[in-house]
Amino acid sequence: MKTRIVGDLRIDRVVESEGPFVPFALLLPEATQELIDANADWLNPRFVDPTDNRVIMGFCSFVLRTPRRTILVDACSGNDKERPLRPHWHRQQHRFLESMVQAGTRPEEIDFVFCTHLHADHVGWNTRLVNGRWVPTFPNARYLFARREYEYWEQAQRKAVSLGADVPNHGSFADSVLPVVEAGRAVLVDSDHEIENGVHLEPAHGHTPGSCLLHARNRGAHALFLGDVMHSAIQLANPALSSQFCADPVTAAKVRTSLCERYADTETTILTGHFPTPNAGRILRHRDAFRFAFSNEPI
Repeated sequence: MKTRIVGDLRIDRVVESEGPFVPFALLLPEATQELIDANADWLNPRFVDPTDNRVIMGFCSFVLRTPRRTILVDACSGNDKERPLRPHWHRQQHRFLESMVQAGTRPEEIDFVFCTHLHADHVGWNTRLVNGRWVPTFPNARYLFARREYEYWEQAQRKAVSLGADVPNHGSFADSVLPVVEAGRAVLVDSDHEIENGVHLEPAHGHTPGSCLLHARNRGAHALFLGDVMHSAIQLANPALSSQFCADPVTAAKVRTSLCERYADTETTILTGHFPTPNAGRILRHRDAFRFAFSNEPI
């Protein structure tokens, strides 16, 4: 995705990694081959690797620049994190910060970091390893966590520690969230918090107990950051499909369906945490459901 201009807002996408990820059956267990084949005309080859039916995914963050502030939306999986059960994230060495600088933003310029939810692949760059300690990556930023989301994972962390059980989220709460809190950089906010005029959260609970969308409106233009409300564009062909990682798949499906109905055939720019490059696009009504059109495609 090249720089996207929304009114007076600028949006740059910073990619950590991208490519064929896992078979659809592992990500979206109810996605049938019949559904994939019926939508191959727009899914292949951008969203589906036709050689082995793996879903093509990106892991990315967005830098949202308003006239007043610079906001990082989500923080990928990070470097040096211990994730032995997720080889794709384990002790990675990505050039994420270099990519951010190339896109025009230095870490010290970030005013706010907002994580749509607190899964390991959305909080990793909250911190970096310095002399054996996890410290906030963005030294001048305030990190915004939806209170409901934070409290859920904090309670899960405390319970696991007290029982001597495996900590939640592959340990990401401990190495990518708590160090931010301990450094005094975290701010717990309501699920409809307004960061500034035109930039605000909306609750989208389901994928996690407190996940949120982020709206950015300016001069009549609108961008919507979905986080993991959708992992793959095939969920537009059947919005009832929830991923195996959804805490409440029924509620997640309702949120996704409502969002599709609300924004289909509108000018709203949709930005997701996991669609591949170029990422930015629109939701269109298609047959008896929906499809995705990248911004550079004819409608």
